[in-house]
Amino acid sequence: MGTSSRLRPAVLRGLVPLGLVSIALTGCSSGSAPAPTPTVTQTVAPSGGSTATPTAAATTPAPVQTPQPSATPTCGAEDPTSAIQQAADRLGPPAGIEGATWDTAAAERGGYDPCAALSWVVLRPAMSSGSSPSAILLFHDGTYLGTATKEQYSFEPGVTRTSDAALSVTYEFPRDGESNAEASGRATATYRWDDAAGRVVMTGDVPPTP
Repeated sequence: MGTSSRLRPAVLRGLVPLGLVSIALTGCSSGSAPAPTPTVTQTVAPSGGSTATPTAAATTPAPVQTPQPSATPTCGAEDPTSAIQQAADRLGPPAGIEGATWDTAAAERGGYDPCAALSWVVLRPAMSSGSSPSAILLFHDGTYLGTATKEQYSFEPGVTRTSDAALSVTYEFPRDGESNAEASGRATATYRWDDAAGRVVMTGDVPPTP
C-alpha cells in the first residue's frame, strides 16, 4: 500500500459532513411562505353542558261556548183547585137556581193547561141537570182571568181549543116556542188571548137574552 492512501482523511461513520448540513438548512430557509395554520371552529354549548331543545309555544284552549237556554213560558199551578174555589166564591150562587152552589170538586178541568196562553175550566152547579147554567172560567198561564161571559147560560157549552191562545165555544139555547128538551139554537164565539193588549178578545155570538 502506498503512502497516499494512508494520508486520505477518514470519514467517521454516522456523522454528516458540514457541507451537507449547510445545504439542508439552506433548503429549509428558501423564499416560500410558511404553510397557514388551520382555523379551528369551536361550538360553545350553553351553561349546563347541554344544547337547549326548542319547545312548542304553549297554546290556550278556546273557551267553551255554553248554549243559552231557550225562553220558556211562565206556568201556573198544576192543580187549579184553589183558583176554582176562589172563582166560585166571586161568582155567587148559580143564576136562576135558588139555594144552589157550584160543584167545585166536579169542575171539568180537561181544558186547563198551566202553561197555555189561554185555557179553561167548566163549572156547573151541584145536583145539576142538562139545562142548568154553566160558567166557563178562563186562565192565562194558569192565572185565573174571569168568566167567558158575564151571563151564565143554560146548558153545558162545547169548548174546543183552536190554538195555544184561542178557544171556540158553542152555546145551546131554546128558540122561541121550544122547551129546554127541544133546544135547537146554537151560538158560537171565539176567545183569543191578545198578548199585546194583555187581555182576552171575544168575537162571535152568544145566546140571546130572554
